[in-house]
Amino acid sequence: MRTELIDPRDQTTQVDDPTYRVYFWADDGGAKEEWELSGADLHEVLKWIPTQAKGRSYSLWATTRSPGDVCLIRLQGIDLDADAGSWPFWAQQTYG
Repeated sequence: MRTELIDPRDQTTQVDDPTYRVYFWADDGGAKEEWELSGADLHEVLKWIPTQAKGRSYSLWATTRSPGDVCLIRLQGIDLDADAGSWPFWAQQTYG
């Protein structure tokens, strides 16, 4: 982990009502289940995930949108559909 003291004046915009996506993967390699959550803060989302996971692996993403574009920002877990070689080092050690 890297840390860096920043100047908060570089911020140009802020989202006060975030949207999240949660992906659950079947342990048998089957299709994933995809959810979008809104109207909640991160604490509520983190409490909701175990109620739905049922032992499945999952990943949590924040969602931002601009015209014609949806951007996901990984908050927890990894994209198990992605090539394992593209995973961050920590994920390769954990899931690889």
